[in-house]
Amino acid sequence: MPYISPKTTPRHSHATGTMIRTAGGQKPVEALQPGDLVCTRDNGLQPVRWIASRRLDAGAFAADASLRPVRIRANALGENRPVRDLVVSQQHCLLIDDWRCQLLFGEDEVLAPAIALLNDSSVTIDRSDQPVTYYHFMFDRHEIVYSNGVATESFHPDFAGIPAMDRAKSAELFRLFPQLKTDPGAYGPKARATLHAHEVEVLMAC
Repeated sequence: MPYISPKTTPRHSHATGTMIRTAGGQKPVEALQPGDLVCTRDNGLQPVRWIASRRLDAGAFAADASLRPVRIRANALGENRPVRDLVVSQQHCLLIDDWRCQLLFGEDEVLAPAIALLNDSSVTIDRSDQPVTYYHFMFDRHEIVYSNGVATESFHPDFAGIPAMDRAKSAELFRLFPQLKTDPGAYGPKARATLHAHEVEVLMAC
């Protein structure tokens, strides 16, 4: 199973059309605004603090295959999970809630990158070359949110994410979270342990 390391784009990205569960119901990710209250798994309603986006086209995909999105088809992860096709960046993580997580890793729930869930049928790389706009939204801490009915992660400004931002958006981020300018780790840990590709393979093989 291929696992492509992130290179030049923030990793935690939902594509246009993804429906995010908010206080006011389902809302397209592209319509989110700072201050919107989003339903989180751990901390109830949380206000969005920061949003960014990036549009990619066939030329970008040809230059860097790791930018191609992953398409998770409706019901791929169980009934109504997702309720409709979910398109995310390859490194965007989904929450895995399975008895095998505790058995193998000592965790009730873990995060797994979408690229590590490929199965050549219901979870695939989208090779259509249609332009994709990725959206990244962030809270005061890393959160688990609901995207097309699936528990996924919010943006985490780790060392891979911040250098990939354009100057205006990184400046905005640093105004909101000045400590990140010198220490991306100051944002805090991930909401769950994140599996590596080989660990996902072991989990899915059991």
